[in-house]
Amino acid sequence: MFKRKPNVARLNIVPMIDIMFYLVLFFMVFTTFRTSVSGIPLELPTSSQAADLVEERVMVTIDRQEKVYYGDEEISLSKLTERLTPLAAANPRLLVVINADTRVTYGRLIAVMDAITGAGVTQPALAVEKKK
Repeated sequence: MFKRKPNVARLNIVPMIDIMFYLVLFFMVFTTFRTSVSGIPLELPTSSQAADLVEERVMVTIDRQEKVYYGDEEISLSKLTERLTPLAAANPRLLVVINADTRVTYGRLIAVMDAITGAGVTQPALAVEKKK
């Protein structure tokens, strides 16, 4: 009288599709954000001759207000020299990269470079963005 259908296993993939959609959306949105290396917002100058440096390096940042940062910590020029002196003594080829905003005055940039070379660093490098 009643016919019984055989039990067929069913897999509901709708929740899996939702999760995949959210993952794709997440990666599309968050990979478009540009972040600076140091975490301090900067507008670096551009250069068509920019080269990637692969050596171990120390980052010094000068923001728009001409504040100097060693890593993420705001620092005075005398303290910067004190911090870099033992590093330069331990590694004579220490690479110090200066990330300076495009609005930083030339005098402030030279003052920071003097503090860095006063610590024994022979050739500080200036960070730029490669022209597209």
